[in-house]
Amino acid sequence: MRAASPHPSAPDCRRTALITAAISEFATAGYLAASTNRIVEAAGVSKGLLFHYFGDKQGLYIEAVQTSITELMRRFDERLGPTSTDVFERLRQYTLAKWSLVEEEPSTFAFLQEAMTNPPAELQANLQATTAEVVASTYRRLFQDIDTSAFRPGVTAEQAMRLLSWTFSSMRPSSNNSHLTSLVCGVSCSLR
Repeated sequence: MRAASPHPSAPDCRRTALITAAISEFATAGYLAASTNRIVEAAGVSKGLLFHYFGDKQGLYIEAVQTSITELMRRFDERLGPTSTDVFERLRQYTLAKWSLVEEEPSTFAFLQEAMTNPPAELQANLQATTAEVVASTYRRLFQDIDTSAFRPGVTAEQAMRLLSWTFSSMRPSSNNSHLTSLVCGVSCSLR
């Protein structure tokens, strides 16, 4: 069996160049106004290669979103290092790690922000599934192995996670989530 080369092959480099150029173009122009001609020109490849690798502009966009998320999560994990068991300290660690990446990669974050908050209509279902998975994974990791001893008796990590999710998403209490209203009063007033 032949050992894998530590150097990426020419096709890998061209595919990566296309994704990098696409992220930049989508961040700058948005999905609808993005030009596949500008993408292939910036990548230094033929337009046929874009269609060979990704099928169409939609396939390239989905791949650019998934690649951006994967790469940013990898870099986030490297930057984060060991985390505190205190939920608020961990939130601070997560926030600092994220903002340091935002400062280094503003166009990638602008691209992902647009993809997550205002996705192209024809890609909405696919992107919502991807982003829901990322959000769920982030919350699971955020609350993994946290110290719940500072919580009011009976408040679980899952309830605290829902409260923070509710808070961060700017959701307003309604009759459908009145249990969250009691949780807000209980958790926010009882965390030390």
